[in-house]
Amino acid sequence: MPRMQSFPELLKYVWQRLGSMSLAIILLVVLAIASVIGTVLLQNQDQADYLQQFGPLWYWVFRSLGLFDMYHTWWFLTILGFLMLSVSACLWRNVPKMLKEMRARKPTLSEKALKNFKYTKRWQLPASTDIAPLQASFEKRLQGWEFRPADEGGRHYIRADKGRWHKWGYILVHSAILVVLIGGWMGAQYGFRGNMAVPEGKSEKEISFLQGTETGHLVMPFQVRCNSFFIDFYPTGAPKEFRSNLTIIDDGKEVLTSDIIVNEPLYYKGVRIYQASFGDGGSDITFKMFHMDGSEAITTATSQVYKTWKDPASGIELKITDFKPYNVENMANPGEAKNFQDLGPAVEYEMRGPGLKPVKIKAFMNPFIDGDGNNQGSFMMISLTGDAADFKPVALGLDLSNPVEWKLFHAFMRHLVAATSGGKQTKEANLAAFKAAMNDVFGEGNRPEGFQAMAMRTLQAVNMLPQLPWPLLPMLGDFKLHYYTGLQLALDPGMNVVWVGSALLVLGLCIMFYMPHRKLWLIIQAQDDGMAVTLAGMANRNHLVFDKDFHDLFTKLDDDFAKLSS
Repeated sequence: MPRMQSFPELLKYVWQRLGSMSLAIILLVVLAIASVIGTVLLQNQDQADYLQQFGPLWYWVFRSLGLFDMYHTWWFLTILGFLMLSVSACLWRNVPKMLKEMRARKPTLSEKALKNFKYTKRWQLPASTDIAPLQASFEKRLQGWEFRPADEGGRHYIRADKGRWHKWGYILVHSAILVVLIGGWMGAQYGFRGNMAVPEGKSEKEISFLQGTETGHLVMPFQVRCNSFFIDFYPTGAPKEFRSNLTIIDDGKEVLTSDIIVNEPLYYKGVRIYQASFGDGGSDITFKMFHMDGSEAITTATSQVYKTWKDPASGIELKITDFKPYNVENMANPGEAKNFQDLGPAVEYEMRGPGLKPVKIKAFMNPFIDGDGNNQGSFMMISLTGDAADFKPVALGLDLSNPVEWKLFHAFMRHLVAATSGGKQTKEANLAAFKAAMNDVFGEGNRPEGFQAMAMRTLQAVNMLPQLPWPLLPMLGDFKLHYYTGLQLALDPGMNVVWVGSALLVLGLCIMFYMPHRKLWLIIQAQDDGMAVTLAGMANRNHLVFDKDFHDLFTKLDDDFAKLSS
């Protein structure tokens, strides 16, 4: 039977295994794979987004593995901890040996060791040759090298070293890995990264963040006030720059005011405040309510983004979800060059009411003007599914920003009903009804500029507006814009530790790759027929360069020794 190990022996075995190269490589590979997954799979997003992206099956698989907040899972931190232990064990076992090897430079060589050298050259000099000039010539040709002479067995050894501290590169690289791991662990355990939305003119002190599958909240020891927000757009409608002017309020006192933009954070008490996003901060919205009961009435209703307005008479509810002052769209036909056009302000809302199917609507304030400058009337985008991706454009016909066209439409409808009440609707009856409507609205014989286009829009509205099932047609009438600035607050106590580790890593790699350890021996031995001189050398890397340097040194010494022996 095999002998059972004692507890100290078991600890020693475990400690040796922890410091083994194989275990460190396995842990590094596993950690690298996990980090790649955490990079590809966006962390701490909304759970509904994950469910929609992956479907129910993979959503629950990934959620059970903690992949949505991977860097705080027990298994990731365990791997990180074992890797830190492994690197620590490796340093503990090998650093004393390396330091001893760098300090102990044995000048002598055995005959067996000398035979295994790749780089050797020999001279046979007269017995009368003095050793001192040979040593002086050797040291002269090796400026900047360290020398150590010794005598043993009738031989005089001169050992020369350059880069003997190269093993500091290995020590620094391994130490740097440990320092970086410690910094990452400190950031994961004691740091945070959360979001804060601050409307213009208001203050906030609480951040929110996803913690696993739950939303966590953290109160900051200071308040952040958004004094103003500015945004500039590219012609495509994409944000060009957004800037926030912030004031930090600590213990009721304003202690710091500064602008921030993307990638230029504000730093206060170890917390970095980044400009991350922006959005509507509750803009004031004024609706024009066009009553669809034939009464020709136009009323107004006021509300705010993220609030719900309800009409007590009809029971219609408008849940306002968003507002954008700029809506840039590519109006070019397929195959044509892009033609970006700003369609103007628009409000998004969800409409609900008794007997109505809920719909999502994006109503524009301005009528659509085509590329030829023609007024095509007011329009809106309608999604029957409630998803913004399913928006379909709906042309209403009338230019509802002009109240006169609403009056003309109702006058035309009244005369059209009267003209066709006893028979079929004909082109002549339509023309007569429209002329009568024009007289009612503008007076006998008066025709406003562009009345032909107005007539076409009115005819289009006759075919479109009666199809709408809503008792009210809410259109954007006016607005007062309020932005919020989206901030990201981050505290990473391990950041400076990681920077120190990164600097050590660069320094260690430079030592490893650019400071090879080169060793040379000049061995002088008196013989019966003269004096044998041997030059031997070795290097731990860059052998091609060392081969050239060794050959050059031999050539120079050959000339020197020839002169000394003559």
